[in-house]
Amino acid sequence: MSKMKPLVINKRDKVKGLFVYCQKCKSMIENRKCKNTGKRLSSCKNTDKHVFKAVVCVPGTTGKKRKTRVFNTRDLHEAIKLKNEFVEELEQKDYQSVDVIVDSIEVKPTLLIECMAMYIGYLNNEGVVAHKVKKRSQGHIKDIERFFKYFCLSLKSNGIDHTLLKIDNVNDKTVAILHNYILDELQYKNKTYNSFIGAMRQFMNWLIVKKGYELENPFIGITRRTEVIDKTIVTKSEFNTLLLSVVPEKGIKVLSTGERKNLYRSWLKHAFRLALETGLRREEFMSIKFSDIIVDKKGVPLFIQVENFKVNRRNDVSGTENAIMKHIPVTKGLMNLLNELGYQENKGGDDYIVGKEEKTTLKTRIDIVSKAFSHYWQQIGFEKKALLKHLRKTYLTSLVQKFGEKATLISSHSGIDVLKKHYINDQQLMQATNDFSVFNNQ
Repeated sequence: MSKMKPLVINKRDKVKGLFVYCQKCKSMIENRKCKNTGKRLSSCKNTDKHVFKAVVCVPGTTGKKRKTRVFNTRDLHEAIKLKNEFVEELEQKDYQSVDVIVDSIEVKPTLLIECMAMYIGYLNNEGVVAHKVKKRSQGHIKDIERFFKYFCLSLKSNGIDHTLLKIDNVNDKTVAILHNYILDELQYKNKTYNSFIGAMRQFMNWLIVKKGYELENPFIGITRRTEVIDKTIVTKSEFNTLLLSVVPEKGIKVLSTGERKNLYRSWLKHAFRLALETGLRREEFMSIKFSDIIVDKKGVPLFIQVENFKVNRRNDVSGTENAIMKHIPVTKGLMNLLNELGYQENKGGDDYIVGKEEKTTLKTRIDIVSKAFSHYWQQIGFEKKALLKHLRKTYLTSLVQKFGEKATLISSHSGIDVLKKHYINDQQLMQATNDFSVFNNQ
């Protein structure tokens, strides 16, 4: 996304007591250089933090006392006008005002790129009052920045100077340009297309509803494109074949750069089985420790307690006492795996149940198990494509096949419709009815 242009006051436009101030560096900007880096202002990455600031010396104090005010406008002529009004206000009050006053009149940016920068600042909670602060992942914010960047590129490729385009000129014509750019140039699939358009619609709504812009939202009414939801599952035969292929000599992956990388780890088979037997996301099952296995009064394992990272991070409660936990039942298959992993010797301990011998960070082990699954699956040569996440879909399909709507009590989903839409393999469920007879009980 294009950043805002640096704020500057040319020599011929200089006004006594009016300066350009950087709220990031906390200093005045002079000689068109960034005080923090010493480089030319054009290279500054914080131009959205540049503001006009009035500094007025209190008479009779030889400059020791000053009154300041920051103006929320990027228009020099407007800033000069506001500075003069500020001086008049001080004179009327005999300079008996507070030392620092922030102008309460918000001048709305008019350019598209300025509004985009303002929105990114909002997503980062800049200027947001404490009780309205929302925790957003950097991944989400990066997605929005990428969408903005491609919108600007789509305009540029059609001869429109996005740096000069005003926000009220974002209309059906510019949206049509973006629509074609997403499909023809980026070749995004329907799911990403929907996410892109949805993000742009939300951005425009924010300007209209939250910032009071009098605009029409041209992103409203765009037909949502049909998404093909991946419900691939892994069969028992395929999974067993995969486990047999996990050997050191097949673990070498040749990267596009020619570099050879060894993805084999002695604990991979156990990790794949743990993913299948719990139906957890990769970070969840790789984070399980022996102390997370909850037992009954007789010491028999009942379930594994693990944090629901996805939900907790969205609600900004991950790692706190308010964190939501998942409870995964210890089935016969899972118990057999736990015993193989040394449950009796390690129960109650603080070791990870898989990958503990790996002298790397948990994040690295999570990355390894995902890449290794894809690598070994490709080595087998199955026509079907499968990723580590499809073990989760396999588990949840079997769960619904066995327990029906009660499966949500185990999977921690809000309802059966969520499972059916995103996870459950319909063909597998249909096959489960092969031995069904209408008159079975007669």
